[in-house]
Parts: sequence; structure tokens; C-alpha cells
Amino acid sequence: MKRNKTAWLLCMAALCLVLYTIVVSRASARTDVIFGGAEGGFIRSDSASFVDPATYNTPEPTVDIWPAIDITQSQYSLVTDKDPDHILNSLWEPDIAQIPNTTEYFDIAALPYLEAMIQDLKDNGFGVYVGSGYRTYSYQKRLFDGKATQIAMGLGVPVEKEMYLDPRYQEAVEEAKTITAYPGSSEHQLGLAVDLFDKVYYPPLSYSTMNQKFFDYLDSICYKYGFIKRYPTRKLLLTGWDEPWHYRYVGVEAATFITEQNLCYEEFYKHYNPDFNY
Repeated sequence: MKRNKTAWLLCMAALCLVLYTIVVSRASARTDVIFGGAEGGFIRSDSASFVDPATYNTPEPTVDIWPAIDITQSQYSLVTDKDPDHILNSLWEPDIAQIPNTTEYFDIAALPYLEAMIQDLKDNGFGVYVGSGYRTYSYQKRLFDGKATQIAMGLGVPVEKEMYLDPRYQEAVEEAKTITAYPGSSEHQLGLAVDLFDKVYYPPLSYSTMNQKFFDYLDSICYKYGFIKRYPTRKLLLTGWDEPWHYRYVGVEAATFITEQNLCYEEFYKHYNPDFNY
């Protein structure tokens, strides 16, 4: 009896040793697995397999997901006052044609896409008002100077021929730059930008009071016609502007990619022009 008990104890000890060895070996194979995408948020798992990066060379990707485009083509032009290389001069003019049933004009090559997009909106029960299309340099200058003068008057600058020499007028100019595009830095001069609404709105424009169903639908279909929402609120810190009614033609291929990847145009443009700063 004593001999059987001793054999049983030896078997149990051996079994425990085997189990201990298995547990230790699995524990040593554990790794931190990112869970949910949050930085620092991970779970411990012993079911994940991995290769030591020191012994494995990751192959270069064989497919570049970015569109193969020529960023120097006019439809991809980027205009911004953040970079002196992206300011239009007073002589720059696009080839334009009148937008049907409006007093506004648009780039002649892109106009058919704009017309088709407007028709899509109408077919789905929306009224469409084109607030602004192409603007000349001189027209943008009048808008800007008017805003600067209005602000300067509010600062107590007397309205006179030499008012621009008053230091307070220069303060007004800097403030005006945050409200109205400086001459040469407006996309409207390209002829590729358009402000769209479901009806006539008078300043101040307030996106929160506008027809959100109109913009929700427009945002869902604009890329099909080569347009992007150029200055969405969520990208304000990158673009410098909050104008959710401003749409820009960049072509179907670029617009589709920008929309799918949730980019603003500055992010898209910099991929093709790394020297661009915004």
C-alpha cells in the first residue's frame, strides 16, 4: 500500500512539473496587443503570434494608394495667404463661362460637372442658390478694402483719403484678413470655387441655422462630380477658414480620394508638394 502511494505522489509531482513548464512557456510568449486604437490601451494576450522585427525585413508596399496625378495642372492649384508662393497676381484670369440661370461664372472646363451636381440637388428636391462663383482680383480687393475700412472706422480712424497711414488702419487690415480673403488669396479667383446654399442668405452667414439636410446630401454626392467641401469646420486649424458652404472642383479622382481619406486639401496637396507649408 505504501509503495502504491509513493508511486502516485511521484506521478502527481511529474504532472505538476509538466503543467508548470507549459504555463511558464506560454507566459514568456505573451505580448502587448493594441486594442481599440487608443494609445496606451492594450490587453495582454498569449494567443497572438509575432515575428521578432530584428529578424524580419518588412517588404516595401507594392501599391501606392495616392492618385497618380500631375499636381501642376490648373485644377489642382492651391491658393492661400499662408504661403507667398501660392498667391495669385492681379493679372491672373481663368477661362470662364456663365453658370446657367445665375449671374455667376465658373471655370469653363469644370462647369459641366457643376451643372450636373446642381441638377442632382434639384432632382432630389433641394433648391439651389449660387452665392458666389468666379471673382476677379479687383473685386476681391474691393471686398477686402471695404471690410478693412469698416473695422478701421470702428477703431475710430477718420474716413479720409490718407486713412490707411493711420497705425490703427493696419490693425484693421490684420483683423480683416481673418474675415475676408486678402486679394490674390481667394480660391474664387481660380474660377474653381463656388458657394452653394439652398436659398438666399444675407450676412452674417451662420452655418448652424442653414438647412443641414441640404449640406448632408451635397457632401454625400459632391465627390462624384469632382468637388470637395473645401473649408470644413473640423479642419479649421489646417485651412485657416471655416466656410462649410464653399465647394472646390479638383476632379473626380482627387475628390473621391480626399473624401474617402477624410483629408482637407492642404493635407492632400502637401503629399505631392512636400515643400508646401501650412
